[in-house]
Amino acid sequence: MALTSSLRHLTKRVNSRGFSVLLSVLSVLAVLSLYYTQNAFLEAFEARTYDLRFRDLRGAIPLAPNIAIIAIDDKSIAELGRYPWPRNQYALLLEKLKAAQAKAVLFDAFFPEREDIVNDQTFAAAMKKSGNAVLAELFEFDANGNVRGVTRSLPEFARAAAGSGQINLFPDEDGVNRRVPVLIEAEGKLTPSLGMMAAMLALNEKEFAREAFEVRLGERRIPVDEQYAMWINYTGPPGGYPRYSFTDVVHGRVAAELLKGKILFVGATALGVYDMRVTPFHGNTPGVEIHATVADNIISDRFIRQGGPEALLDIFSIVLLGLLAYFLTTRLKLYGAIPATAVLLALYLWFAYALFESGHWINIIYPTLSAVLALLVGGSFRYLVLERSAREMRTMFSSYLSPKLVARLEKNPDAARIGGDSKEVTVLFTDIKGFTSFSEAHSPQVVVSRLNEYLGAMVQVIEQHDGTIDKFIGDAIMAYWGAPLSQPDHAKLAMRCVAAMAERLAALQQQWASTGLDGFSIRGGLNSGEVVAGNVGFAGKKMEYTVIGDTVNLASRLEGTAKYYGITWLVGESTYRLAPEACPYRELDKIRVVGKHLPVTIYEPQVGPAALSGEQLAVFHAALAHYRQRDWLAAQDGFSRLAAEIPQDQPCRLYAERCVYFAANPPAQDWDGVFNRAEK
Repeated sequence: MALTSSLRHLTKRVNSRGFSVLLSVLSVLAVLSLYYTQNAFLEAFEARTYDLRFRDLRGAIPLAPNIAIIAIDDKSIAELGRYPWPRNQYALLLEKLKAAQAKAVLFDAFFPEREDIVNDQTFAAAMKKSGNAVLAELFEFDANGNVRGVTRSLPEFARAAAGSGQINLFPDEDGVNRRVPVLIEAEGKLTPSLGMMAAMLALNEKEFAREAFEVRLGERRIPVDEQYAMWINYTGPPGGYPRYSFTDVVHGRVAAELLKGKILFVGATALGVYDMRVTPFHGNTPGVEIHATVADNIISDRFIRQGGPEALLDIFSIVLLGLLAYFLTTRLKLYGAIPATAVLLALYLWFAYALFESGHWINIIYPTLSAVLALLVGGSFRYLVLERSAREMRTMFSSYLSPKLVARLEKNPDAARIGGDSKEVTVLFTDIKGFTSFSEAHSPQVVVSRLNEYLGAMVQVIEQHDGTIDKFIGDAIMAYWGAPLSQPDHAKLAMRCVAAMAERLAALQQQWASTGLDGFSIRGGLNSGEVVAGNVGFAGKKMEYTVIGDTVNLASRLEGTAKYYGITWLVGESTYRLAPEACPYRELDKIRVVGKHLPVTIYEPQVGPAALSGEQLAVFHAALAHYRQRDWLAAQDGFSRLAAEIPQDQPCRLYAERCVYFAANPPAQDWDGVFNRAEK
């Protein structure tokens, strides 16, 4: 509650909608900052998605057909004895593979110590004779990542071999091997990995070149990071590559055609040799299979790329998903935005996986986090503050505002400043003529029933014309246009509403008469101008949104003045000037109401069944001109003729009486034609 209250207090100072946008933008920027700094916690989650894409989504893919493994397995250990074996066994292996015409033999092992002269010489001679044997090297690093040592085979073995490849593996913090250095720089040279050496032999490439974030090998471009590490595109769970037992090959139990032209990795698969690694597919994968997979990736030109283009796409996705998630909260309520955002994220996950299948790793965690944060921060703010304001607006205005305007307020609560604001409005006051007499002549039940029927009809008309019903004062109605939402055409809307109210009341009167019920008539006053609009009352007890000011007071006075002139509607000069074409008007008089020094010209809108014709209006206006020119006889003649034509028209009779009076008692020379109202 305290947080919500603080947020609401803050948003009174700034635009609430803008503040919600700011919160969402800040959440997106926060995620971009985490992405830039490579947050370890989130990176660990992203690495898990890398594993999931391999293991649970993509699965195994076709293997390079020319790669196989000579396995140092439990069967070989059982037949040949405890591992490591005498080097004459490796010499026999090389002889068998030479006879079978293997393309290359890569030992995932090194021979750093001397055994005996005969076996060492036999092994060296076998390597030299085969011409395609590659030995392993292992570099050691200090805490700063600098090479501090290397373990490699004896010099005579290195000279006899076709080359050497490093077998360093650097698992991530969770122990999973996801990338491998294809090059290590030490002792002034670059040493390729065992897998890369296999690819060079398979592709008959003798040279490679390093470039910015790439290692070029013939037509192959291997994507690497600044430390020459390559993401491993795992081909499947362990056991995918053909395995031939070391002892079976040595004893001639493997057909030569199965080995011909093959890239053969010699390595341990027996658990007891302790060369098991964790990969996305399995927790116990022989290390030799990882090297075989690297060779497969290079030979097949099938890589996982996470370079500059992927990083740009990550940033774009973080921004786009965050903004889209916030946009959904602006178009849907929070409970609608949540499933919509879930669908959006599902589409993004599908897109990310489709790119992964084509060899591009784009981030899943950071864009997802961006969308979720934008949804929770922006959406929760909207729910706690903006939608709460919208609900308050609906509660506050639904009883006296049209549904269309309530909907606008719900979408933009800031449009109505309920704390107090200046507004340009048109105010309407109506009252029932002779309601006191009507009430005395009928039972309370009839009075209330007829009053409710009348008020209900008028409320419908006002709402249809987008008016705001301020209050009922007994049988009177106060309504206005232009608040709480600004309406540039407020005067025109009010005048159209008055015309519709006149028609609706005439229909009611016919309905009452047809059923034998007593009817009644109304009168009203309208005025336009500036008011103060806002909540007025005692907070926590009785508060209501209303408008106050001289404009309101004059509208009320005009409604009372209509009684003096015996007409139904009376409009102030400001309303007439704002809506001169809304209907025909009769310029009625210039008056000075109680409490005001400046006069105001008043008009009678010609609406409803009692409206004057154009000719009658012309006669009245001509007589009024004679009146203001002090031509009392001509004015009296015009008003009298019109009064005879329209006996019920009280303004004509009033003016005729004034002419008689002024003819006998001429006004002062500075008379301005203004009539001073002595009553409110």
